[in-house]
Amino acid sequence: MDVKQVFDSLAREEQPPTAVDVNRAIAAGRAMRRRHHAAVAGITAAVTVAAVIAAWTVGPWPGQRDGVAVAVPAAPSATAKPPVTATPRPAYKGFAELKKKYPPRGKIASLPPLVMWLSNAPRKNELLLCESGPNGSSCSGFPPLAANEFARTQGKLRGMDVWFGVAKDDVHGVTAVTKDGRKLPGNLTRSVGAGLGLWAVEYPSGVDVRRLVVTGARGETLQRIPSG
Repeated sequence: MDVKQVFDSLAREEQPPTAVDVNRAIAAGRAMRRRHHAAVAGITAAVTVAAVIAAWTVGPWPGQRDGVAVAVPAAPSATAKPPVTATPRPAYKGFAELKKKYPPRGKIASLPPLVMWLSNAPRKNELLLCESGPNGSSCSGFPPLAANEFARTQGKLRGMDVWFGVAKDDVHGVTAVTKDGRKLPGNLTRSVGAGLGLWAVEYPSGVDVRRLVVTGARGETLQRIPSG
């Protein structure tokens, strides 16, 4: 090898590396970073969805009970007003006059088709049972119930199949029993006044009622009152 060939060989070994396209390199770097960010965002979204699904499935959450969806009561509005309780305003003839003459001792009981209350009687050791209904308004006196007496029939409406009376506060029900064994529950308002409640039993016309059964808190029979 002559001297010229030696110098040419050395010159080639000392040449700088091939030139690099800087713009292409920058673009490639940006594309790589975008792919990296997209991959991270995809993983984060997948983890979030999985967490939401797990919370939805495992619970508990409002409206779910033992895996069964149930209705959730709406939260009461802060500005909502309490419901208005209707007070009976009877329009029966003579009601206002009778109430003024014999003021209620306690509360007035609405026992359809009657409105009844207790009042003090002129006679000692007696009370008045006042009733106002389709036949008008009236009061009648009665002595205290006996020790073994839980309820008493005070009257029957003329021309209507309605019995009514008084009961001790131990009484929780008054039921009419027909000849064929049917039971017709009456209406009862306990603790009207003077340790007594008031009741009324209305039954269909023509039904043969044989007795009234007075029951206590557990449904036990306290007294039987013959209809006659």
